[in-house]
Amino acid sequence: MPTPIYAFGIAHLPMLGWLAAAAAPILIHLWSRRKYREMSWAAMEYLLVAVKRQTRRIRFEQWLLLAVRTLLVVLLVLAVAEPYWERAGFALTSAGRTHRVLVVDASYSMAYKPADKNRFDRAKQLARQIVEQSRQGDAFTLVLMARPPCVVVGTPSMEPGEVLEEIDNLKRTDTTIDLPATVSMIRQLVQNARRENPRLTQHEVYFLTDLGRVGWVPELTGAAAADFQRRSRELAESAALIVIDLGQPAAENLAITRLRSLEPVATPAQSVDLETTLKNFGGQARSNQPVELLIDGRRVEQKLVELPAGGEVSVDFSYRFETPGNHAVEVRADGDALEVDNHRWLVVPLRQSIRVLCVDGRPSGEPFRGATDYLVCALSPQGDRAEQPTVRVEVAGESVLLERDLGDYQCVFLCEVAQFTSSEARILDAYLRGGGNLVFFLGEGVLAERYNSELVGQPGRPGQGGLHLLPARLGKIAPKGTYFINPLEYRHPIVRAFRGGVEAGLSSTPITRYFKLNLPKDSGAKVALALTNGDPLIVEEPIHAGRVVLVATSADTSWTPMPVGPGFVPLVQELLAWCTGGRYKQRNVEVGQPLRASVSTPATDVPVSLQTPDGGSRELQLHGDGDYATLDYADTAASGIYRARFSPPIDRTLLFAVNVDTAESDLTQLSVDRLRNEVWPGVDFLYQTTWQKLQEQPAGQAIAQPGRLHVDLLYIVLGLLFLETFLAWRFGH
Repeated sequence: MPTPIYAFGIAHLPMLGWLAAAAAPILIHLWSRRKYREMSWAAMEYLLVAVKRQTRRIRFEQWLLLAVRTLLVVLLVLAVAEPYWERAGFALTSAGRTHRVLVVDASYSMAYKPADKNRFDRAKQLARQIVEQSRQGDAFTLVLMARPPCVVVGTPSMEPGEVLEEIDNLKRTDTTIDLPATVSMIRQLVQNARRENPRLTQHEVYFLTDLGRVGWVPELTGAAAADFQRRSRELAESAALIVIDLGQPAAENLAITRLRSLEPVATPAQSVDLETTLKNFGGQARSNQPVELLIDGRRVEQKLVELPAGGEVSVDFSYRFETPGNHAVEVRADGDALEVDNHRWLVVPLRQSIRVLCVDGRPSGEPFRGATDYLVCALSPQGDRAEQPTVRVEVAGESVLLERDLGDYQCVFLCEVAQFTSSEARILDAYLRGGGNLVFFLGEGVLAERYNSELVGQPGRPGQGGLHLLPARLGKIAPKGTYFINPLEYRHPIVRAFRGGVEAGLSSTPITRYFKLNLPKDSGAKVALALTNGDPLIVEEPIHAGRVVLVATSADTSWTPMPVGPGFVPLVQELLAWCTGGRYKQRNVEVGQPLRASVSTPATDVPVSLQTPDGGSRELQLHGDGDYATLDYADTAASGIYRARFSPPIDRTLLFAVNVDTAESDLTQLSVDRLRNEVWPGVDFLYQTTWQKLQEQPAGQAIAQPGRLHVDLLYIVLGLLFLETFLAWRFGH
């Protein structure tokens, strides 16, 4: 507690100095006292008798006027000085200073606009009212509730002007909310305020939100759910919780929930089939709902669809791109109060052709006596007969790894390569970091120990040089026999196209020999195909910026008749599509996921300008990664198209599509009963729909209202002015 002499600060002493003005009526009174000189006068003796009778009444009137005028000055100074007293910690009322934590919901459902303002603007307006109508000396903390939550004003601020400016600058995100993380963050902020500002005797947390069920019902189980409940109760014990609901019941909404290309890689030789899904989250059917297709910002097609209440419909488009490069595809369906989810974007990279390199580890010199011959036919069935082949295949020996730039190829197939040197392993590692893809086919000549030491390493440790290039370790070769394929219900994207296709004959194709594959614990590898005995046959894993597929058997007929069966060509085509689609997937992410891209240059001083969907621009710095430079950008809170422009010598532009998680498009509100019984059981909170009607109080907590003492004092001053005027007139006569 500061001493009175320093409590107000130098700047406030002049204000309290006006208390000296209260002596003015007294000084005027003393100055006006008349000096009398006694003289004997016979006639005055008669007057003295009358004056003595009135002396007591006149003296009372004079003292009464003096008291009223002095009190006027004192009360006026106290009314004006009250805020400075409170700011210094000497509150003139019984209520202490209050710390208010303003938590503004910034999820994209807050963009719902039922009237002239959307929910987010309404939340900012209420936040301003809370600050403006609070007492001078109250402190404020500002938190943006999103995924992840963001602290805008962390240290409690006692300057309302600064807090109001931060509120005006708040921007909504296109994310959902993370309620457990928000509660944990607020709890820490309140604890810090209690420890560092003991003069803040009351703490209040205001949630300005639409109470969307998707965000306010966290999907937690076990220890995570118990921890959330514990932190919520601890927060309610240290602060009063007030939930101000800004949502509207039965809000109608339409959203585009999906947009995808049915061709992982587009070429000018074919049209690209696009599939989009619209969902009606409302209770009213939509007739003749327009759906538009835009390519690079230009509308090329529109369709009308019928959308039932609570239903969804699929809309197909087809478009043939003409120029190679990255193309931005947008599907738009306008017509409701929430515009954010009425758009969905897709980046389609168009290549003149797909270049594939097949490395032959055991060349035979005779047609169809080596594995690469079967692969070439499977990768490009039309071969040289096609005018513009979609896949261009090149075959080379093992030495090609050291002689060529692998960055020129979208995928590299390695067939029965006996072993890899450390130099070759580093080249493959750099190739994956640049977004390349590898497919390994094994065979009789493969040395498992060399594969494990150079490409995998010991369990729990990468290979020599810190490399990790294979999704599984190679075990022993299984005994010769007849093994059949288990497609694992065709769950993996590589084999999903075979679902229902009995003519492919995957499950009836025998495997006579294969390497046993051992997946490391806690790895990201997945089994795409297995054998009926449970052993993996095809294992894949995203590694660095690329994808790696490991096939446990051979690509020729030495270990399986599969290469001459009907299922080999579509299987190899799906392997290529899945691998090359990895880079395509990196260009299409959801809000909150980082943007990453690798370019084939070791230089990191190349200027990169990133244009965001809102028209802003960011200057980025590349990160060195061997022979490649990597672009990383994490602030993807807004949906839309991001453009990264690389200056010379790279001189190229990359597009990224960032879309919302349409779970937030379900605008169903969480009822206060469910909030009380399911989300916060045993947690005291106050539920309101506006700031002005905070009349109820949560049990054990008091909601501090703005101080009104200065207002009451001014009313008393006004009354005393009228009283003084009346008394002066009355006593003057």
